[in-house]
Amino acid sequence: MTRLERILRAGIRQGWRRGVTGGSRGWTVVGAVAGVAWLAKRALKRSEEVVFSQRLAPGETLQVFHEPES
Repeated sequence: MTRLERILRAGIRQGWRRGVTGGSRGWTVVGAVAGVAWLAKRALKRSEEVVFSQRLAPGETLQVFHEPES
């Protein structure tokens, strides 16, 4: 878990505990902002795309080349 994820989770947790159940408007805002940031991070996360897949037998090698876009 990255540092940002830990901070967002702590913000959501404390916002719920101190804000919603404790009655503090400021902590409610902190929790809401952390929740929206967490949802945005999750929605904008890149999905990995598999371009090629093949099983290699023992002793076989694989060479990867990167060609510039034309």
